[in-house]
Amino acid sequence: MPVHRIVSLFLLLALSPLAWCETAIITSPHDTRQYAAFQLPNRLKVLVISDPQTDKAACALDVFAGHNADPEDRPGLAHFLEHMLFLGTGKYPEPDAWRSFITKHAGEQNAYTGFEHTNYFFDVDKDHLRQALDRFGQFFIAPIFAESYVDRERSVVDAEFHAKRKDDAWRRMAITRQVIDGAHPLSRFSVGNLTTLSDREGRDVRQDLIALYRRYYSANLMALVILGKEPVPVLGQWAREVFSAVPDRQAEPPRVTQPLFAPDRLPVRLITRPIENRRRLRLTFPVPPLLAHYKTKPLYYISHLLGHEGEGSLLSLLKARGWAEALSAGATYNHRDGALFAVSLTLTRKGMEKIDTITGLVFQTLALIETRGVRPWLFRELARLSDIDFLFQERIPSIDYVSILANLRHDYPTSDILRGSLVLEDYDEALIRKYLAALTPDNVLITVTDPDAEIGPSWSETPWFRAPYRVENLQPALLGEWRRAPISGQLAIPAPNPFIPEDLALASDAPPQNRSQDKPTRIVDVPGLTLWFHQDTSYRLPRANLYLALRSPIARDTPVHAVLTDLFVALVGDQLTEFTYPASLAGLDYDIYSHLRGISVRIQGYHDKQPRLLARILDTLKRPAFDQERFRIAKEELARKLRNKRKQPPYRQSVREMHDLLLEPRWTPEERLAALEPCAMDKPPGNRQQHVDELTEPHRRTSPCPAPVTLSELRRFVAEFLQRLSLVALSHGNVRESDALAMGELIQERLHRDAQPVDVPRGRVVKLTRGVSYLRQFASGHPDNAIAVYLQGSDRGFRQRAQLALLGQLIESAFFNRLRTEQRLGYLVSAAAYPLLEVPALLFLIQSPHADPATLGTRIERFLADHSKVLAAMTQTEFASHKAALAARILQQEESLDVRSNRYWREIDRGRQGFDSRERKAEAVRAITLAEIKDVYRDRILGGERRRLAVHAQGDRQKGSSPQGHPDREGGRGRHAQAGGIARSSAESSAASGSGKWEIIQAPGVFKRGRDTFAQPKIGTEPRNTTKER
Repeated sequence: MPVHRIVSLFLLLALSPLAWCETAIITSPHDTRQYAAFQLPNRLKVLVISDPQTDKAACALDVFAGHNADPEDRPGLAHFLEHMLFLGTGKYPEPDAWRSFITKHAGEQNAYTGFEHTNYFFDVDKDHLRQALDRFGQFFIAPIFAESYVDRERSVVDAEFHAKRKDDAWRRMAITRQVIDGAHPLSRFSVGNLTTLSDREGRDVRQDLIALYRRYYSANLMALVILGKEPVPVLGQWAREVFSAVPDRQAEPPRVTQPLFAPDRLPVRLITRPIENRRRLRLTFPVPPLLAHYKTKPLYYISHLLGHEGEGSLLSLLKARGWAEALSAGATYNHRDGALFAVSLTLTRKGMEKIDTITGLVFQTLALIETRGVRPWLFRELARLSDIDFLFQERIPSIDYVSILANLRHDYPTSDILRGSLVLEDYDEALIRKYLAALTPDNVLITVTDPDAEIGPSWSETPWFRAPYRVENLQPALLGEWRRAPISGQLAIPAPNPFIPEDLALASDAPPQNRSQDKPTRIVDVPGLTLWFHQDTSYRLPRANLYLALRSPIARDTPVHAVLTDLFVALVGDQLTEFTYPASLAGLDYDIYSHLRGISVRIQGYHDKQPRLLARILDTLKRPAFDQERFRIAKEELARKLRNKRKQPPYRQSVREMHDLLLEPRWTPEERLAALEPCAMDKPPGNRQQHVDELTEPHRRTSPCPAPVTLSELRRFVAEFLQRLSLVALSHGNVRESDALAMGELIQERLHRDAQPVDVPRGRVVKLTRGVSYLRQFASGHPDNAIAVYLQGSDRGFRQRAQLALLGQLIESAFFNRLRTEQRLGYLVSAAAYPLLEVPALLFLIQSPHADPATLGTRIERFLADHSKVLAAMTQTEFASHKAALAARILQQEESLDVRSNRYWREIDRGRQGFDSRERKAEAVRAITLAEIKDVYRDRILGGERRRLAVHAQGDRQKGSSPQGHPDREGGRGRHAQAGGIARSSAESSAASGSGKWEIIQAPGVFKRGRDTFAQPKIGTEPRNTTKER
């Protein structure tokens, strides 16, 4: 594999105080950044990355201890410790000092606690890295663990636990822990709550936090990664100046010697019942440790064959029988003490009746791999793809890059830190067979997730998450059947991949142009078809992106058509799977998705095989081969997804409900379900659209239930959909104009030639009435409550968009500190600018395990009232700093071709032919004055003429309670009259909740009917900027 090695000998002199270990790091020749790795005298491992082109600096520190360091009687302590480090240090004691600094300088920050790692990371504008490092370093030098904040943050951790109690992924892990050996730390509860983190007689939790910190937060267990615009010697010097003070406690990482499972525990089967409507089968196998074999990756080789989705694959066979929808395979736990390999299948309703047969087919596929699949040519093919991926990696955001590398620094030799997760170069047949030998019926944990399972006396319940499960011992006869079954003739080893890229040359060797003058141009512009093109080799990668929108006036004009559009997309994707899966393995991905104006196709990856992939996609769209059985399964899957939307976390339900109320054309999950399925099979069929209408006004329901959507109806719809189209495409990246035109001809021939041109307007945003507050309440089906408060602007102008974006930045940190850290209302707390289709707004979001939505609303209003004093006291210097940070964030360098393509595509959708929205918005931000922002806050955020929508997700624990300060459904502080789905009140809410009239929304569909929406700006124009609406 062509590589170059960076051996920066001058660094030995420039950074002589540092203890250098290894200075040779294998990098891609296309990576222009400079790297250096070394060790400080306190044994802290450091990697510095110089990137003169970056406009975001970033840093991460990874501690080689996580949940595995929890004391047995303090589950969740490591996670709690991670929270506490953000809340003040000896040098910077204020609990919001760190978050405020990062927000003020266009940054982000976060952390996570894993099993073996605790990882802290941030980014910041490129000119403030040194100050940020000084603050960040204090986390690991002198945290104060203030007693008052120990108590407060313990409540936040408890709120995080409550938010996860109804999360199926966490519940599945809790159930798996019941069969893991109790002496293994993976068997323990890891989140923590008020019970596990409580103070005890003679020993409070703060003492335990400090003890854990002093035991494992040692420089010799830490890995630091710093990325900045400065040269490597400067970054290295900063690392020495700040992090040499981290004490080396000569700590040993937590050691695990206990096997994951007791010798007689496997095989076993677990039956579980999930919260969401999902049917799954999962086979999990304990296997030997993997990290030492990173150049061979035996489980990656096996998972490639087992998880393949092409012709002859296990998934292809299961889909043909109508038993499964998806399959994945790979390592799910990969640590020094061992690993777990899992095969996960998403099943259909019919598949749930064939669990044993499907399990047998998994073992038949493993037998096929063992007898015919361990081949040098297959390994060479995977190695070639890995080489290409390493050579031509797209950049990821700096904050993610440093976090990943800090974690991997513990796993790979320094020379392989960049390529360790990708490299494949040592074919070892014996090693692959060793791991295959562990994937047997005698060494398996089978987990069946069945939403229809009936819970009975033989069931148990996990501690903490209270997830139900049943343990089933597997019969010897069944195990013998799985061992001896002959391999199905319908299974096959994949053929050589035809999509491996061959032409990896750049379309132009010209140096990158001035970005401000470089933008897409129209190269095809005829009625019904527009093709935009931009050759962009500035990233020096042989990648290109193609977007194609099929805009149709009937895509979402009714709930029935919305459902048919989704089924069309699902079935086209299903039909393409076998053909497109090898392309995805070779770095050529595609996606097809529906939206407010129709459907879109996106192709991303290496450019040379894109025309072949596009032709197949277009042929399938034009002439889909719908099958009755696949249609039935697609309907089942769509209905399942729609029902599951009411089982999402309350904060997500609140935001979705808000979108349902504000966007047109958009239909609620209930409206789409009513269009998809009959409400009662024993009634005669009726008019489906009438049934949907009656769903929004149940008191008017008189019609019989409709017949379900049929395959013939879908076929008629697709024909009509394709008859009238507006086709818009973008070709961007390493592609020549002649190649883009050739792809345009494919689009013209397959779709445009037979379609009638039609204008399809953008989606619309409902305009809330000024001076009126709207309230939508619903039951979330979750123990937690949530609230979303949306404050809408009055026009789409750049000035107002800039004003509310700036207010979002000014409020964000203080809101988080006040309502989460100080008041402990919940774990999920946020305030931010929230534009919808360029209509500016602020969104305040909280999910709480104990406060009802009305209380949350009152606290938000009190914060907003109090924060006006903060704005009143703000200095011009502080304000200028915030403006500069926001402008920098808006104009942030696009780190990858994909990010830039997405921006171009959004601009095309908006009709912004100048592709200058970022520049216009940043210019508007710079022009805002402090006096102006104070006026906007007074009038639009606090004033009686603001436009406000509050969405309350009522938790299970408060069913039937009415929000204080708001009128309820039956009555409130005034008399109500039912009109148009809204209960109108002339009474004003309490002072704490803000003045003005409240209207209760009973039915989203009726609420939107006949309401004004924001006008669509003409192409290339913007509405007049207004600071204050009269």
